[in-house]
Amino acid sequence: MIFQLAWILFYGLVYSYYPSIAVFTYIPDILNIILIICSFERTKYGIKIRYLGIALFVGYAFLSILWGDMNMYFIVASFRRYVTAMIIYFVSTEYITEKYLNKGINLFLFALGIDVFATGYQNLVLKLHPDFCNGIFGTYGYNNAMQGMFCSIISAIAMVYYIDKKWSKFKMIYALGTSCVICAFSEIKAFYILIITLFVIVFLFRCNNSKLRKKISSFIIIGVLLLYIAYKILEMVFPENLATFFDLSHYMLYEKYGAHGGAGRLNSIQYIYNDVFKKNIFETLIGQGLGSVENEFVYTIGKLFVSFGVIGVMLLLGWVLYLFFKCMKKAKESSENLIEVVILVMIVISSFLWNSLFTQMTYIIFWLLGINNINLSVMQAKGNGELK
Repeated sequence: MIFQLAWILFYGLVYSYYPSIAVFTYIPDILNIILIICSFERTKYGIKIRYLGIALFVGYAFLSILWGDMNMYFIVASFRRYVTAMIIYFVSTEYITEKYLNKGINLFLFALGIDVFATGYQNLVLKLHPDFCNGIFGTYGYNNAMQGMFCSIISAIAMVYYIDKKWSKFKMIYALGTSCVICAFSEIKAFYILIITLFVIVFLFRCNNSKLRKKISSFIIIGVLLLYIAYKILEMVFPENLATFFDLSHYMLYEKYGAHGGAGRLNSIQYIYNDVFKKNIFETLIGQGLGSVENEFVYTIGKLFVSFGVIGVMLLLGWVLYLFFKCMKKAKESSENLIEVVILVMIVISSFLWNSLFTQMTYIIFWLLGINNINLSVMQAKGNGELK
């Protein structure tokens, strides 16, 4: 799984310079098959509730092929992401230990260091448009969503681990600071809105302790300084687009995707209901099925709603809510459960902001969604003699 994460993080950058490696695109999928084979021993204990939700969503996605357009390219491309999410979540929840969690996070921090230099080089030296300054995620496509999601995840981990005294101030500043700079070079304004929201969530779970309140206060001061630096970089990089910082409704609605130019961030569902489903209740419930229809929409929420309708969206949202309340019960005592609470909120918000959930980021997101079970996994490993 660590190798999968490394592949996802660096494939885009390498591909930008060596397109011939495209033949190795499916290496993570081959590793998924190996992971499932290695995990057969765990499946004999039956399906647990935490897997049932995502399994129902994937099953419904497969069933929706029956009323889709039968475009096999999009069916295979999309469905492999849904299956990947289920596999990664299952294996991560069953096997991840603190040792491998730390290995994964250290890999993220290493990638972040390369990312800030790569993004700066693409913007300042190559003079690429910010939309194509995607750092380690390459310059060959619009990968701002992956860049923004990666930086948001690292920043969320940095917040929680610093406040819970698992990270030093230097490590926190490195993670949050480089994320702010990267998103400034990439002109990812949504990152700054998202990161403030995530901090409020962390604060609500950790504000009842006086020592933690002091630590949180120092974090706020550092955070404000880093956001100011990022804003000044944005002012130099893309000054004409800064107006959206002071007009949130304009920022949320200014995109003109869709056949009639109406599918923005906040009105994708309304647009699809009125202009795609034509207010047909049955189609609104089940969607138009897995296929090419999702390709017209940029954001995750639009892709999910047009493909699977209300039923599909509610199946996925129900599973997210189940995990949220499950982790919330332990979030005050467990850093990992609080990180997962934050990531789950991030998933819902980013579904409207970016095409972020079922992309290559699937590997990182669903790997981290397995950490709420980390203490149980460690105890099981000790009991089985896997940890020495």
